[in-house]
Amino acid sequence: MTETAQPSPPPCPLQNPLWQFSLEFYQQPSVAEFLLDCQDSKGADVCLLLWASYTSACGRQLSDESWLVADRGLAPRRRMINSVRNMRRLLGRLDKQNRVYQWCKRCEIRMEQRQLAALWKLNGESWPETRSPLALAGEQYGLMQKDQARWAGLIDAYSAAGTSGDDETRRDLRRGGIPGVTL
Repeated sequence: MTETAQPSPPPCPLQNPLWQFSLEFYQQPSVAEFLLDCQDSKGADVCLLLWASYTSACGRQLSDESWLVADRGLAPRRRMINSVRNMRRLLGRLDKQNRVYQWCKRCEIRMEQRQLAALWKLNGESWPETRSPLALAGEQYGLMQKDQARWAGLIDAYSAAGTSGDDETRRDLRRGGIPGVTL
């Protein structure tokens, strides 16, 4: 009797190319500062900004409809994330080493990962690609053109870099493909 390999479990929807891009992009110089400034001063949803960044890095566009569906679809969880974020920030003013602060931080990240998984699923839908993702986000959040240009520069710098193990992801992005997926 020959042994057959056990089927591999289906990939976890939380571990998707958008999540991987988000982790890498967020760590780049000035990216976190820019995104958090948009969040705090403009009320922007960082997950939507990361989705727009990913879409732009892939050389794709979005439609007004896809942006609206994404924004409305994320709204219920966005309120929960904001509540946890506010609690984490309050606790952080007291002691960032506190166990409750650390727990809130992990919860916030897990909820954002779920937001990005929902956006990844939406990313697979067929939409007319008519507008720049950065322009759509800029319009929704009132980002000035200079801020959109700075954001585009951060994405370009990320896409142009390529000195570590994520070279394949960046190559796929430059080709407009999905990182890690060979067609």
